[in-house]
Amino acid sequence: MTDRLRRHRRLLVAPIALLGALAVALTAPMPAVPDDGLTTVRAEVADRLPGWRLDRLEPSWEGGYTVVTSCAGLELDFQLVPGHGLPAEDAWVQPSDAYARSRLRAVSDHWRYLVWYRDPVRPRSLSCSEELARLGTGDLPLVERRFD
Repeated sequence: MTDRLRRHRRLLVAPIALLGALAVALTAPMPAVPDDGLTTVRAEVADRLPGWRLDRLEPSWEGGYTVVTSCAGLELDFQLVPGHGLPAEDAWVQPSDAYARSRLRAVSDHWRYLVWYRDPVRPRSLSCSEELARLGTGDLPLVERRFD
């Protein structure tokens, strides 16, 4: 083979090999590392909000998590942000609306801020049945369903 033929072959084979590598890179699944924080948040929400169905739990910004729970058509949407000035195992609770703020205030471990401590002095919870009983007495939430 002449040098000219080899050079043409390389010029032809190189782009085909690059396109093949690109195709494999785009179709191969990307490995994901398990997030232990999701398991911890799931357990914490189950302890703090027994009976509420966890509709969505996703990693969010700055190590926080987006949490959406529901109970008989009522929704509690909030961000749970571990750390950020607190010990790593404690978390700030940031509600998304007035109803969530009023209900999450009842389960906060601090009198002024919405915070969940890992080991609270007095554990608090808001069960789905308690919330339904409270609503049955006429104490209606500020926001029942936002998407009706």
